[in-house]
Amino acid sequence: MAYVKGAFADDFYNAIHVLTKAQGVTGPSATGVIPAAALAGAQVCFTSVSGTSQTFTTDSAVNIIAQLQSALATQYKAQISGFGAQVNPPVAGLPNLFNVSWIVEINTSGVATAGTLAYGTGVTATSVNSLSTTALPTAGYTKFVVTVTGPASVNFQRVQ
Repeated sequence: MAYVKGAFADDFYNAIHVLTKAQGVTGPSATGVIPAAALAGAQVCFTSVSGTSQTFTTDSAVNIIAQLQSALATQYKAQISGFGAQVNPPVAGLPNLFNVSWIVEINTSGVATAGTLAYGTGVTATSVNSLSTTALPTAGYTKFVVTVTGPASVNFQRVQ
């Protein structure tokens, strides 16, 4: 008996399950913007930055959400044959992305001296356990849970 995805499949209602599990991207090596393509598009996004005393700024929330929507549309189209005939995946109007979350890990092993993270328009930052939302460690990792909080807003919650 073949398994056919139905109306209650997780990847239909929870968009993040359709995305690639992980992606690795090289980010900027000088003060500048970490592009949306490095911050969204997989369930876990690994981004490597480098430089000396650099300030890296996330792309805007609108661009991050657009990248997420584009990645989802691509994955839905690629997997369309996996859905049952009775289910029409919402390719034209993707599922509601409100509260969709994924992981962004910034690798600063190439940062010679402490770097700083700034946030683009519509991007807010929070943290757990009083972690700094702006200080990037020298030769370390910084992990965030990123959540879509509105049509033009995302939150980066630092968890490590």
